[in-house]
Formats: sequence, structure tokens, C-alpha cells
Amino acid sequence: MSWRVANSLETLRRQLDARFPDRNTSADGSIGDVAHQARGSASDHNPWYGPGIVTARDFTHDPAHGLDIQQVADQLLESRDLRIKYVIANRRIGTNRSWQWEPYDGTNPHEAHFHLSVVADPSCDDPHDWTLPVLGEAPYGSGAGGDGTYVTWGTGVNVRAQPRLDAPVVAVLSGPTQVTVQCQSRGDTMDTAGRTNDAWSFVPALGGYVSNIFIDHPAAWLPDIGEC
Repeated sequence: MSWRVANSLETLRRQLDARFPDRNTSADGSIGDVAHQARGSASDHNPWYGPGIVTARDFTHDPAHGLDIQQVADQLLESRDLRIKYVIANRRIGTNRSWQWEPYDGTNPHEAHFHLSVVADPSCDDPHDWTLPVLGEAPYGSGAGGDGTYVTWGTGVNVRAQPRLDAPVVAVLSGPTQVTVQCQSRGDTMDTAGRTNDAWSFVPALGGYVSNIFIDHPAAWLPDIGEC
């Protein structure tokens, strides 16, 4: 069958190739071998999601040329990017349930490469750059002048007086809207479009809070935006 790798993973591959042009790729991998194929949907290296989409990639450990898998894996986990399902490196796994490292006892210790699986929903094809210090990227979406300007997505998005689902609705965004975020706060957990997040952004011009789920940025907690 025809297959392809999720766009978000291809974005990370291009970023790593650009940052570490001489990196070893011998342990890189996308679609699984026969052993992976036998596991069906239990392995994200198989094109089981959507129209033949592979939602996992491996990236080779090559510290001699700058790519240390533990460094990159740690920063991916710390980013809490909503596209991440789980990361495996050096006998440990971190998932989007806790964003913490836990022991990994799989047959492959993942010492020669790190594994990244992205979520099996449309956000796996989100092509935005990954915001990681190791990549030397400026924070995405911070506005031309670092003014906290972002764009929302979705229709009928409620803006609430407080970061709570029972707080009064002070505005409704009919479609994608440019907003300037002053600060963000932890509040009630939102669960929609396959994403879960308890971070909310305060938008002074709207007089209320928008769940960060509806901010068009891959990170669950916006970079360089302070806490309210």
C-alpha cells in the first residue's frame, strides 16, 4: 500500500538535517520492518492511521556531529508540544499523559536512536517548526515585535471571564482570529479535537481567557508568555 510519514515528523527531520548537516542517519527510520509490520496498529511505524500515514520516526544518536538524542528527547518532552504522543530514548519513555520520563523495558533500548511518535489525529500533519533550544529557533508566534500575537483556530470558540469552563462567556470567536496574549494561567482542563490542555491565555482586548488548545501554536504552554 502507499504510505507517507506525518508532516510534523518530516518537519523535525528537516530541522535536524539543517541544524546538524553532517549527522549520521544510519539508525534513522520511518516505516517499520517485518517485525514492526507484524504488530499492526500496536506500532506507530506502521501506516495504520488515516490514508497510510506513519506517525513515528527514529533519529540517530550522533553526538560527534552535535545530535545527542537525550538532549533532543529531553527538550521535546519539556516542550509539551500537542503533537507529541510519546518519546523513547536510553531505556526511558515519556508520554503526553504525564510529560515525565518513566522506565522503558522494550526489547530495543533506544540507545542508538530516539523514537518520536505523534498523535493519531489531524495535528500529526501540522507542519509548524518544532520550537526547541537545540534547534536554535526563535519562539514561534511571538509576534514581529515579541508582542505575544498569535492566531486562534476553530469556529465558535468561547472566551471566558476566568480560565474555567463554568465562567461566563464574554466573547465568541466566529473563526480564526489574531489575538495578543498578555499572560497565561492554569485552569480547567479542556479536551477537544484529540487534545487535552489546562493552560489558558488572557487576551485583554477580549476581556477574558481562551483555552490554549485554540491558539495555533504547537506548544501546550506558550513560550515567552508569563504566568498571570
